[in-house]
Amino acid sequence: MSNKRASQPLFKLAMGNFKAHKGINLRLCAVFVCLSVLICLFAAFTLSVESRRQEIYDQNTSSNYMYSASDRKELLKENGLTHFNEYTVQRYNLNDLMKEHVNADVPTVTTNFITLQLNKVLYRYSSKETPEMLWMFRGFTFNSSDVRELRTRFGIDSPYIGSLPKDGTNEALVSEALLEKYGLKADDVMGKQLSIILGENVTPIDQHITVTGVIVKQFYELSGHRKSKTQIVPTVVLAQRNLSLLTKIDVLYVYEFTEWQNLSAGELSDICSEGDLVYCGLSSYNQRAFLDNIKTVVVNVFYVVGSMLTVGLLLTVMLTIDKFVTVFSRICGILLSCGLDPRNMYRLLLAQILLLFLLALPVALVGALVGYAVIVELMAIGTGMSMTVSTLTLVLLLALAFVAVLLAALAFFGFAALRVRKLSVKGMLTAEQS
Repeated sequence: MSNKRASQPLFKLAMGNFKAHKGINLRLCAVFVCLSVLICLFAAFTLSVESRRQEIYDQNTSSNYMYSASDRKELLKENGLTHFNEYTVQRYNLNDLMKEHVNADVPTVTTNFITLQLNKVLYRYSSKETPEMLWMFRGFTFNSSDVRELRTRFGIDSPYIGSLPKDGTNEALVSEALLEKYGLKADDVMGKQLSIILGENVTPIDQHITVTGVIVKQFYELSGHRKSKTQIVPTVVLAQRNLSLLTKIDVLYVYEFTEWQNLSAGELSDICSEGDLVYCGLSSYNQRAFLDNIKTVVVNVFYVVGSMLTVGLLLTVMLTIDKFVTVFSRICGILLSCGLDPRNMYRLLLAQILLLFLLALPVALVGALVGYAVIVELMAIGTGMSMTVSTLTLVLLLALAFVAVLLAALAFFGFAALRVRKLSVKGMLTAEQS
């Protein structure tokens, strides 16, 4: 007999009860959906902001350095900036050549005054291209931060193809981005002799160079090497000791930070002003501060508006639970009189609530995804900053929506079970519907 009662069709009974009282059940589903979407959107926004902040750092590692014309490591240490790799780079100052031959007072040559000669053929800078500064260095000018950002953003493990120039030779690396402006490709110059001509016939490099490697064009898209006027952007890199006779050399002291600093953008600017330093990662800090401000505003708004909505939804639940318990009690009283096992009363109630959960879940999932997409779009329109929509973010968002709806359903089950528990079969049958 007990087995027969235990196998009573509870889910079928719950489904019938659901269909008989659609109004109240759909209202409860709507409450579950609203609560879960509210929680999900707040969590999704917070998660997206943090994810975007980390992405800013991961994709801007090459800009996390300072440089100066003099040694400023003691100043950095005095201000708490101690985690850095220090090295120097040597950059040719072609100002005198530009004054003498082009009558221009600039620190280096610009590409519109440069002609390349390869295999006795002259290649002139395209008139359709905007002139750019051509910086010549000697020695190694790249660092590990450049490699990390290249790998993160482009899947490239080296800033150049080919090999580095050997000391005591006229070998050099040449920019792929520069070559393209002259209609040349890496394969055209690799292993060949190239002459760089200033104006009509002046050569900044006394002899031709042998190209042993080409700096990939993606290097010039890195956050730390895209601004030729304020960052270290090598166009031609010769050997530390080479046979070419060039003009004077400027020594730059570079401090490559191994971690991002906790100072504010203003504090970093003050340090740079004091030490005549250039910090190439300041824009990343400004983006972080901007995101922090947005997050603060949205969180405060959520606390006010979200609290009001939550209180309203809870009041709706409190008002609805009486109606739900009354309806369920009358039906349960009839079922108990017809042979329903008393032990199955709570199982039937749980089946009823699980039906609400199953109905609310897909709506909550869609609502969370649509709401998140709207937030991303509004952020892009309002701030011009795109938020990340990673697979992990979406999975976490869906999982959160699932948990939120389930917890809401279980909490409602607990309240309803306590109310039903106090009623006798007679009390259930005589329960009045409001």
